[in-house]
Amino acid sequence: MCFSQTQSYINTILLVIGGFYVYPNYRLTFGLIFLALKDLLQGLLYYYKNNEKSKNILTSFSWIHLCFQPLFVNIFMSHFSKQNTYYWNSIFIISLLYGLYDITTLNEFDIQNDPDCIKKNEKNDLCSSHTTSYIGKYHVGYKFSKDKTNFLYSIVYPILMFIPALFTKSRILGVIWAILVSCLYLVLNNIGDGEQAAIWCFLSILYFLPISIFHKKISKLLF
Repeated sequence: MCFSQTQSYINTILLVIGGFYVYPNYRLTFGLIFLALKDLLQGLLYYYKNNEKSKNILTSFSWIHLCFQPLFVNIFMSHFSKQNTYYWNSIFIISLLYGLYDITTLNEFDIQNDPDCIKKNEKNDLCSSHTTSYIGKYHVGYKFSKDKTNFLYSIVYPILMFIPALFTKSRILGVIWAILVSCLYLVLNNIGDGEQAAIWCFLSILYFLPISIFHKKISKLLF
């Protein structure tokens, strides 16, 4: 195991401290606190690894968090491109609506009664028979029981996550973010996609915290 319950809690503390440090830059504060909640959930999943009911509840909350990550990333990126007010507000609304709808694709929140997705291979954790978590090769991993709406997570999700910043002053940060995530998934192609998602969230601190702490210097470098 490369990650642990203790490391998840340490991440949570560092992100919360960072969030208060950059206040009143609320867009950065919101991003760091939001990310801290994810690490807290991961720490609790380690703690309740033998409790199926708790794992179901915590993993369901983790899904909600994943659904709103495009919104959080765009709010974060907008800090470095505040002049694009109407553009960013439109992106925020779209990301919010996406998150609200995508939540309902998890069977625990299903209100459309759509057919369930079919698991294609053993690595396909995002299409499992029930929502829970497991101790993976490196970290905790998620297993989500979802509807057959894979285009939302496989296409719409990355579009909202990586594309909006490219049309603003934040484009360099957006490109770096996309490259880091792509490299991470290439390196971790031997594990389930639920564990990949958890590691992605865990390691996000290495990107968002330093950028937040040094946001004034970084803003001057952007063009």
